[in-house]
Amino acid sequence: MAQYGKILAIIAAREGSKGLPQKNVLDCAGKPLIAWTVEAALQSKYINQTLVNTDSQAIADVAEQFGAWIPFLRPAELAQDESSIIDVINDVIMRLKISKQQFDYVMLLQPTSPLRTAKHIDEAIEKYFSTKMSDKDTLISVTKVDSKALWVLGEDDDSGYIFNHFDVNLSDNSRRQALPDCYVPNGAIYLARVDGFQGFYGKQTRSYLMDEISSLDIDYQADLDRADDYLRNGPRSK
Repeated sequence: MAQYGKILAIIAAREGSKGLPQKNVLDCAGKPLIAWTVEAALQSKYINQTLVNTDSQAIADVAEQFGAWIPFLRPAELAQDESSIIDVINDVIMRLKISKQQFDYVMLLQPTSPLRTAKHIDEAIEKYFSTKMSDKDTLISVTKVDSKALWVLGEDDDSGYIFNHFDVNLSDNSRRQALPDCYVPNGAIYLARVDGFQGFYGKQTRSYLMDEISSLDIDYQADLDRADDYLRNGPRSK
């Protein structure tokens, strides 16, 4: 693990959830949802410590049962709907430095991505370090979307006329195959250097591509049901 420096995985699990209350500890294929992410991080070849950051003692107790490290609970002011995950991570980094526990890199793993595995985590880390050009480089996981996303339209508030959000000729259907590949963040993996940490998105951000199924993010009961089915039975063929 030392070849890449010390990597801290932070699993941020706030208690409040409007779409699916208490979702981080709801059952998913026989385990609390958060357990899938804790176990994936613990199984990684490169992660040195797996920390769960939460404002909930109940979530902390569950995460600890599956091997996570919970050195402190998140302060209430960082557990609000409008709280920034960047502020949360900087708070963790500061507290660890005070206690003389320092890491070189931080990886954010959201507990709502139960189909993201240790293999994904390790591949993302390997890609980051094999392509890294400076300490400002970051990495996020993405999934591919239909390039027709570039055809998205808006409507002018004053005139009511539509306009293209992107510079694409909508009348030239023959150009569809020439559209560039499009990706969206899937929320599963984020990686950055600790020193000077300001976030994961920037002009020096690299991507790690994940498939659509592995990118499933749990927001609602239907998402949880789908993940439960995949984890128990595997993805169904079309």
